Amino acid sequence: MSTNMKKRLIKLGIKTTTRPGECTHLVAKSIVRTEKFLCALAVAPFILTEEWATGSAKAGKILPEDNYMLSDPDAEKKWKFKFSDALARSKSEGGPRSFAGMTFCITPKVAIDNKLLKNVVTAAGGTVQTASSPTTRSLKGKENRYVISCPDDISIWRPLVQGGFTVYSPELLLTGVLRQEIDWEDKANMITGK
Repeated sequence: MSTNMKKRLIKLGIKTTTRPGECTHLVAKSIVRTEKFLCALAVAPFILTEEWATGSAKAGKILPEDNYMLSDPDAEKKWKFKFSDALARSKSEGGPRSFAGMTFCITPKVAIDNKLLKNVVTAAGGTVQTASSPTTRSLKGKENRYVISCPDDISIWRPLVQGGFTVYSPELLLTGVLRQEIDWEDKANMITGK
């Protein structure tokens, strides 16, 4: 967005932010699984095309959001969801707290940046624990605690799987926030093996 356009939008009362948690309107070219996009989606803003910003600046007034809602059929097909449904879930009564009350233990070798995962989970109402390796003892008797791992951390998660726990991949978090619903049964979200 050009400096001139930003100035015109500011005159309309629009403030810009780089903090997704403060976002009420997200302007995007497409549906992406970046940290900012997922964190913003978790706080239920309007997600609009760039034409909304340029049109509002040109018109000298804030245009109705409904005419500029982001649509990305390719991304919807790729991630097997309907974006308008995800937005509706994020704005539903009770708020967009997909991971409310949940704690995710992330094992050390997960390739996706821990900061990104922590920020996405936190934006969706959950917490992340990265300090220690989860054990069957630490998981027993604790509700809403889940392990996110990868094949490289087999020495950590194998005993958990043998103890009857399901271990999930980072896909559970990324896809869960994108879709605004968690698919605990999808095999693509699980780490399997013995």
